Amino acid sequence: MKMKIKGKVILLIFLVVFIMISGLLVTNKFFLEKFYLENKEDTLLEIGAKVVDPNTTIDFQQLEREYNVLISIEKFQNLNSFSSEGSLTKEQVEHIREVLESGNKIFMNINMKDYRGESIYLFYPYLRGKYIEISTPLSFIQEGMKISTEYHLKLLALTLVLGIFLAFSLERGIEELNETNERLKEEIERERQIETLRKEFIANVSHELKTPIAIIQGYAQGLFENIASDEDKEFYAETIIEESKKMDGLVRELLLISHIESGQLKLTTERFDIILLIEEIVERIIVKYHDFKVELPSGDAYVYGDETYISRVLQNLIENAFKYSEESKSIKIGVEEKSDVYQIYIENRTTQVKKEDLKNIWTPFYRMNKNRNREGHGLGLAIVKGILQQHKSKFGVDIAKEKLRIWFELPKKTFFY
Repeated sequence: MKMKIKGKVILLIFLVVFIMISGLLVTNKFFLEKFYLENKEDTLLEIGAKVVDPNTTIDFQQLEREYNVLISIEKFQNLNSFSSEGSLTKEQVEHIREVLESGNKIFMNINMKDYRGESIYLFYPYLRGKYIEISTPLSFIQEGMKISTEYHLKLLALTLVLGIFLAFSLERGIEELNETNERLKEEIERERQIETLRKEFIANVSHELKTPIAIIQGYAQGLFENIASDEDKEFYAETIIEESKKMDGLVRELLLISHIESGQLKLTTERFDIILLIEEIVERIIVKYHDFKVELPSGDAYVYGDETYISRVLQNLIENAFKYSEESKSIKIGVEEKSDVYQIYIENRTTQVKKEDLKNIWTPFYRMNKNRNREGHGLGLAIVKGILQQHKSKFGVDIAKEKLRIWFELPKKTFFY
C-alpha cells in the first residue's frame, strides 16, 4: 500500500513538473520575448516624443542612463553607414530613408558589428534632413530570458528532487513533511533576498564606474585623435589620471568590503593612544577644511585594537563630519572613559541628515545627501561598520536638534578577536 502511495505521488510530481517546465518554455518562447519587445518599443517611442517636444528640456545622458539606450541626432546621409558596414542592405537603408522623409517612424532590428551586437533601433523623424536615432541592445532581452529560464528550471529541478525525497519519506509522518516545507520556503526567501541584494550591488557598482570610464574614454579618444591643443592635452591627461584614481579608490574599497564580509580581514591587536591617533588624522584632513573649528580631546587614552584599521574608521568618520557640517563650520571629537572601554565620538551640526537616514546609514552605496556629485562612493560607513564588527566593538549613531553623533567603543584591556 505504501509503495502505491509513493508511486502515485512521484508520478504526480513528475507530471506537475513536466507541465510547469513545458508551460515555462512555451511562455518564454512565444509570449515573454514579444511582450518585452513591445514594451521596449513603447519606451523608445516615449523617448523620441520627449526629444522632439520643443517644450521639454532634455538631458540626453540622463535619458540614456535611465533607459539604457543610445540617443543621437543624425543627418539622412549617415544612414549609408549601416549599409557600408554591412549591418543593413541598401534596400533596407533606402526604405528607412523613405519612411523618415514621409514623416513617419520606423523600428528596425540591426545586427551591429561591434560590442552592441543585435540591437533594436528606432528611427524618428526630426528637423528637415535630420532624424533621431535611438537604440538599445537586444542582448539584455535574450540574457534576461536565459537567466529567467535557467533560474526557474533549477528551481523546478530542486522541487522535483525534494518532492521525490518527500515521497519516500511519507512513512515518517505528516509533521516531518510540514517541517520540510517550511525549510523550503525559507530557502526560497533567502535566495530571493540574495538575488535582490546582488542586483542592487551590481547596479550601484555599475553606476559608480560608468561615469569615470566614460570620461576616460572620451579624453583618451581626444588624445588619440589629436584634436586637442598642447595645453588641452595636459588637461586631458590630468583628467584621465584623476578619474583613474577615483576608479582605483572604488575598487580598493570594494575589495576591503569583500575581505570584511568573507571573514578574510586579519586584525593585528596592539596597544595605542587613540587621542594621539585622532590628532594625527585631524592634522592631515584639516588642510582641506582650514576654515573649520575642531574641538579635540586632551591627555591620553590607551586602547587595544588594530591601529591601521581603526585609523581608517576615524578617517572616514571625521571626513564625513567635515563634509556634512555645512550649517556650522565646527566639529567635536571626544573620548569618554567607561568602566572597561573608551567611547570615541564625533559630533557635528547638520541639516542634511534626517532621522529616517539612520536606518540605512551603514548600507553600502547609501548617501545621506542624494547628490551623486558629492565626493565619495557611499562605502565609507559600510567599511566602518565592518571593521568595528571585526573588533567586536559597540557602535551607533544618534541625531537630535540637528546634532549628529557617531560613536564606537574600544577596550582598555586586550582580548582575543
